[in-house]
Amino acid sequence: MPKYNPFKPGSIIHPGMFHGRIPEIRAIQNAFFQTVKGNPTSFLIHGERGIGKSSLLFLLDNVARGAIKTLDGITLDIVTVNIELEPSDTYSELVCKIAREFSRVLDRNEVIRKSMSDLWDFVTRWEVLGVKYSQNALRPEVLIEELAEKIIAVAARLQQRGSGLFVFIDEADKAPAQANLGECVKVLTERLAKRGCCNTAIGLVGITEVLGKLRKSHESSVRIFQPFELKPLATEERKSVISSALAEAASKNGVATTIDADALDLLVGVSEGYPHFIQQYGYSAFETDEDNTISRNDVAVGLTKENGALHQLGMRYFESMYSGEIYSDDYRKVLQVMALHPEQYMSRTDITKQSGLKTGTISNALHTLTKKHIILPMPGKKGMFRLPSRSFAVWIAAYKIIQNAAANEGTDRTSDPQIGSPAGHP
Repeated sequence: MPKYNPFKPGSIIHPGMFHGRIPEIRAIQNAFFQTVKGNPTSFLIHGERGIGKSSLLFLLDNVARGAIKTLDGITLDIVTVNIELEPSDTYSELVCKIAREFSRVLDRNEVIRKSMSDLWDFVTRWEVLGVKYSQNALRPEVLIEELAEKIIAVAARLQQRGSGLFVFIDEADKAPAQANLGECVKVLTERLAKRGCCNTAIGLVGITEVLGKLRKSHESSVRIFQPFELKPLATEERKSVISSALAEAASKNGVATTIDADALDLLVGVSEGYPHFIQQYGYSAFETDEDNTISRNDVAVGLTKENGALHQLGMRYFESMYSGEIYSDDYRKVLQVMALHPEQYMSRTDITKQSGLKTGTISNALHTLTKKHIILPMPGKKGMFRLPSRSFAVWIAAYKIIQNAAANEGTDRTSDPQIGSPAGHP
């Protein structure tokens, strides 16, 4: 009989299931407070894929709007505008996205409509951007000027009732060069500041490379933001995520599903604190379980079976790093060695020594993997390499851990095609 699976890989986690990030939440709540009091404080959340950036932003949006209270039990009342960027966005489309969502938020907020009845025609009539917001032929500065005028008018009324406005931009790393993200946020915030609008700020979210994109677009744009880099969750926070999920499952299924202590330790360990990994591993283990008790073997099978967790993560995050040309076990051996040192550059000599492979094989592997951007060379220094992200290393390392787990269960899963061949490659 089918049962409700509480784990949600690939989805934003709702606030009731969110755990951890207390220092970041507290600091950004302070940014909300500063902004509504007239000291606009923009922030930037960045980190690797799967680290929980969008889920944190969703939680913060609920806090800002007053849907849930702050950590101190305070109910805020901030107007929020949420957009997501796409690789096809231009500078003009970026401004238009903000304008479209801004209009939608105003239209559905009855309190704002009543408080701005005398200015409603001005706020809702877009003379330059137009009804369809397709004025790509106009200079972006013209579009930003009209957007700034509308924001200023609304922010002034919000200030009268002790409120403010935040523009949240998710998936900011997807912005292409032509979007000029850094210049856009720099120009918009300067326009607002020069016109005395001091209760409006921006929250930016993206993988860490967004910092480089901001600088490339406008060197000083990074200084606008208070940065927060998300790191993996602590062990107890990982366990809390799993406990909350199982509690929700019990509530909806009418029967409790438990998890053995060693299974919990394995699931927590192989995830290494990446929230998306926890959700994917937990989902697959829950689906594998047949007796309402998740065992260590349920976790191992859920990870390694066909279309299991490791395969799903490979397709979602790492498949592009393993093109059809990478079939060599020797090349994977190089990656497994580098995965043991996920946050540091390794020398060619150390890779050769730790892998046990021949010098010629190592040279060929490093050349091919570098050419395909599967590993990164150290700028300005030859013969030093690292993996592109710690999460990639975690994914690779999980195979070795699961091999050991399967052996401890007395089950030979080393012949499973998923073991030792990420994303299902032979």
